[in-house]
Amino acid sequence: MFITICDVLKMERFENVEVIAGHSGLSRRVENVYFMEVPDIYAYIDQNGLLLTTLYPVADKPALIQTLIPKLAEMNLAGIAIKPGRYVAEIPEIMVKQANELGIPLLKLPNDANLSTLANQVLTKFLDVKTSLLEFRNKMHQQLLELLLEGTEVNKFIHSIASLVNAPVLLLNNDFDYVGSSIQKEHEIIVHHKPTNSNSNTNTFSVQVGKDIYEKNDLFIQCIYASGNEYGFLVVLLDKEKNLTENMIIAIEQASFIIAFLFQTEETMLQKERNHLSSFVRDIIHNQYTSQTEMIEKAKVFRWNLQFPLVLLSIKTSEKESEKKLAIFHKMLDSGLIERSASKIVDVPIENCKMLYINDSLVCFISLVSEIHVRQKLHNLGYMILSLFEKYGNLGVSISDTIYHFKQIKEYYDNSTLVFKVYKENLHKQSYVHFYSDIGLFRLFHYVENLFILEDFVNEKLGKVFEYDKKKNTNLLETLKYYIQNNTNMHKTAEDMFVHYNTMRYRINKLKELGIDGENGFELTEIALAYQLHQYLQLKKE
Repeated sequence: MFITICDVLKMERFENVEVIAGHSGLSRRVENVYFMEVPDIYAYIDQNGLLLTTLYPVADKPALIQTLIPKLAEMNLAGIAIKPGRYVAEIPEIMVKQANELGIPLLKLPNDANLSTLANQVLTKFLDVKTSLLEFRNKMHQQLLELLLEGTEVNKFIHSIASLVNAPVLLLNNDFDYVGSSIQKEHEIIVHHKPTNSNSNTNTFSVQVGKDIYEKNDLFIQCIYASGNEYGFLVVLLDKEKNLTENMIIAIEQASFIIAFLFQTEETMLQKERNHLSSFVRDIIHNQYTSQTEMIEKAKVFRWNLQFPLVLLSIKTSEKESEKKLAIFHKMLDSGLIERSASKIVDVPIENCKMLYINDSLVCFISLVSEIHVRQKLHNLGYMILSLFEKYGNLGVSISDTIYHFKQIKEYYDNSTLVFKVYKENLHKQSYVHFYSDIGLFRLFHYVENLFILEDFVNEKLGKVFEYDKKKNTNLLETLKYYIQNNTNMHKTAEDMFVHYNTMRYRINKLKELGIDGENGFELTEIALAYQLHQYLQLKKE
């Protein structure tokens, strides 16, 4: 609720006031009243003010009269009311012309007008409006507070807000993803938001409800903000027949404070639960439980239906900066999209899926209902996760073998971390989904406890190559890698390494001099094995 020039003209003392120019600006807001007592009035007035004057300070200064209206327009003045007669016979024509061009209401006061009386009436009305707004604000705050004290959860709270403002209300997260609304479920809701360099969120923001599209002028967006944190946005869908009112703005502002409190409370409780869940899972991974039944029963505290068979789906990000990495993982956790996707694609109840952050990665425990086509389902789930969160950069997804007993959890969790080590370099180039079973011989190496035996074998087969590369500053080891990979095809190896065929012949001959025999199948198998062992040992050192 606010006062406009139109409202002022309806007041008793303004009944004989004539609008002689600037009719297009009659809806301008009036927030104060000023008198013009000096020529340089601009330092003493503010935007949305109504200026009352006899033009006495500039009556004999044509240059100042000519610039008065344009300067007032620059300051976004609500309007100017002039009482002619004593100091100017008529309102100057140039002012009338400028007021029409700039849309500044120009009011002509009658000869008997008392400027003080006019100002007092406007200010009294303005005070009444302010008092009414304060009363409405307090009433609204009380109603919303009562809802909070009743323990209303966020979605019911949104419905209550919609009833108070008599308009549909949406709740969005910080990424402008749809979270909830007061709109009936049968209506499909699509939120379109294209980020720009501008600070304004409304320029590229729209909401589609069924066939209806709400764009910039049909939306009121209120940020949900508290204690330095942004929690999302309340969005009001405005009826095209109605304007945004002051009462609506107040109601949504008040509601945003309450929702921010609800989010803070929920966030605190969620973080505590996640901390307890993390401790619980760490105990599982470190074999602190001796009874599978005890472990399953304790999982129920976290609304988790932990059952076997079970698979672990782990997620890594290519982001190196710790704070950004944590922010990405928390957004993925908070979205709940991974658990919902797992439930839908793997065809299990959502209570069978539990997601948490542990040891620099996200881990999703998925208790299977059926193992039919489970590999394909998990493969599809992995790529769904990449698609859902592609805006966060490259992600690696590792999927364990099926776990049938709780004592296997630690071993299979370690297996998932090995997958990340094997494909570490790939993650900087592109996202991937790999099963533990994809890493071949590395699965066997993982079970050899005496690494010295492995190192001795590697040095026996490749030691001379290592020494030559170090002494000559060459990279024959890389040549050997491509040579084995291409089944000793020198032409293909030269193409892959972008070198001339004769250069490749020279390198292969040098490898033969160093004991690498590509013509003996059994020997080459051992060389290939030694090369993979070398890669594995390098990963173990990281």
